[in-house]
Amino acid sequence: MTVEFTVRPSDLRQATNELKANRAEQGQNDFVDILVSECAATFRSIGTETEIPVNGKQPGSIRLPLRCVDCIKKVLPSFKKKELTLVCEAGIVRIGTWSLKHPDIELGKLPDQRFQIPVDISVLDTLALADLLGSDRVASEGMRPRVDGAIQVCRGAVLAAADALQSLGVTVDQLQQLVDDHIHDAAERLRKIIPAA
Repeated sequence: MTVEFTVRPSDLRQATNELKANRAEQGQNDFVDILVSECAATFRSIGTETEIPVNGKQPGSIRLPLRCVDCIKKVLPSFKKKELTLVCEAGIVRIGTWSLKHPDIELGKLPDQRFQIPVDISVLDTLALADLLGSDRVASEGMRPRVDGAIQVCRGAVLAAADALQSLGVTVDQLQQLVDDHIHDAAERLRKIIPAA
């Protein structure tokens, strides 16, 4: 299976700039879904969606890490053409003789178009959303790296707080229960505003 489309470098650069806007440190591992039709490509990532005109030679969908899209953007100035053809296969994107290989480049992944969250979602809301969605849906929405990062931040905060409160007899388990209660409360709040979560 292959997805192939022709695009102007300026349009691709603009889409990349929009995808990267307002992404904090935790967003650097986000995924981008590119839905290619005969005349347009829609780029979607957590909190961002943009569309550019293309000539879709072989329409379809591609999912790749945002950092791969950034690598493509960096190589664009080396091409001295008005239009570039991107050929995407599982694990690889080609532009002419240049190619980018990454194991997380996938074809045929379609995210839920009704599901939108802010690009700068908090650690608490990320954990609450993961609790609501479950691991399979977190993976299908391309949120696994962001959720894993939030889990690490949470663990680090609990351990640091336990260390600071050790002299008062506060345990890691007590702090984790407090955090879990906050995550549960946030999940209940999100359940009311997120469709089909």
